[in-house]
Order: sequence, then C-alpha cells, then structure tokens
Amino acid sequence: MTEAVSLWREFEAALEAKGLGWALEYAPADLRWARSADHPYGARLDHLLPADYRAFVKEVGYPVLGFKYYDRRGISFLPPEPMAVLSRFVHDDDHGFPEAVGGGPTACHNAFFAGYELSDINGYTLAEDEAWLVEDSVVREHAGSFTEWLLGELSELERHIADPGFGEDTDPDDAADPHRLFGYSLEYDLSDRPPYSAADLEMSWVEKQASSPYSYGLIDAEGRWRIPMGQRFISVRPFRDGTAEVILNTEGSSYSGPWTRIDTEGRPVGQ
Repeated sequence: MTEAVSLWREFEAALEAKGLGWALEYAPADLRWARSADHPYGARLDHLLPADYRAFVKEVGYPVLGFKYYDRRGISFLPPEPMAVLSRFVHDDDHGFPEAVGGGPTACHNAFFAGYELSDINGYTLAEDEAWLVEDSVVREHAGSFTEWLLGELSELERHIADPGFGEDTDPDDAADPHRLFGYSLEYDLSDRPPYSAADLEMSWVEKQASSPYSYGLIDAEGRWRIPMGQRFISVRPFRDGTAEVILNTEGSSYSGPWTRIDTEGRPVGQ
C-alpha cells in the first residue's frame, strides 16, 4: 500500500468514527461527460499523471467528498472523461490554454484532477509530476507532489471534522454531488448501473453550449463523425450496446421528454 492510499484509508476511518460517512461517495471510473466542440477528439493526459496518483486511483478510485453543496472544504476527484474535458480550461504562464489539434487529441500541459468548483475551474492540476493549485482556470502555486498535496488536504480536513459538533446540523441530502461532478455528466441514474463496454466508450458525444438547445454530435474512437454537430437533439444520454436515448428537437418535445432510442448513425430504433 502506497503512502497516499494509506493516508486516505486512515481518513475514511476517521470519517466513519465521527459519523460522517455520508459525506463521501465514489464516482465510477467510466463516468460519461460530453466533449467540447472546440476539442472534439479528446485530450492526451497520461504523460501528466505521476506514479503515486496512478496507484491511488487504481486502489481507491475517484472520491467525491462534501459536507454541503459547493463545499470548499470538500473535493471531487475527476475520472478520465471529465478530467479531459476540464483540463482544456487550465491556463499556465508557460503554455497558455491548450490548443486543439486538427484530427487528433488535444495536447494538454495540465491534468485537472480534482476540484471544489468545477464550473469556474477551481481545484488542482497535475503537471511535471507535481500538484498545483488552480483558481479561476489559472495555475497559481505549487502544492508539492500528489502525495504531499493529499497529506496537506487530509490534515486540514481532519482538523475540521475533529471540531465538536462538526456536521451535526448538516442534511446529508444537501451534500450529495457537492461539486456537480455527476450533475454535469451525461448520466441520469448511477445506482447499480453496469460498467460501459469498450465499444460503448468508443462513442463520445460532443457538445456546444452557445445556443439553446445545445448542439450535439457523435464522434467515434477513430475520429469519425457518426452524427454531425447540430441542434437535432435537446438532450442525450450515453450509448450502451449500440443505442442511446435522446430527446429529439421536434414539436411537442421538452427537456423532460419524450425519449427516443437511436443507433450510432442517429437513426431511430424500434419504431
């Protein structure tokens, strides 16, 4: 067991001992997020992830911790897809924002791996085998190695939860999805859902939010557009076994439905 994993297990035990286990859940590693239309081919991040971080997520997973909605004291670890989506928003003085590469994944210089405010990009990034504080999309200061960063975060959290009465007046329902990691995803029901297959993960929705309804398109692992970008759909859900549920942008439709099942070419199924 690595030091980072050991630190986390001790923190889990401290939460449970304090009766605060409700503040912690875990995001699935294959949580589905739509890609940005500016970066439709995904992002290259593997070279930015140090060994201690890799060992941590392999053993622990992707914790989501919060004692209230938008809790600055909590943190949400981002699985690969949301990490790839949000890393493109991170700016540093040496490289600026990452630039899209025609026909290929965006080469990022930062991997935004954990956040406490995802819409404004506040949290932490990994670069040069080290962790860095990010505020309002901008890399601000060095936070040490991943393990050193985690030690600092957990030490501060343990001081807070040790305060008499901490968390006693909090409604656990108000702490669910504290940083909107799940709310910003394409998922609608995370309870007991099976993992996505390799073929499912090859199909990625791409989203552009500049209009209402948003524009959506579907791209595959080879970079081929299976469904061109457009306002054909009001809302979309991830593909499973070659089909996905969508709300068509037609008369009588709304954000609540009706839902229609389509194949990877956008054709209705079972009608």
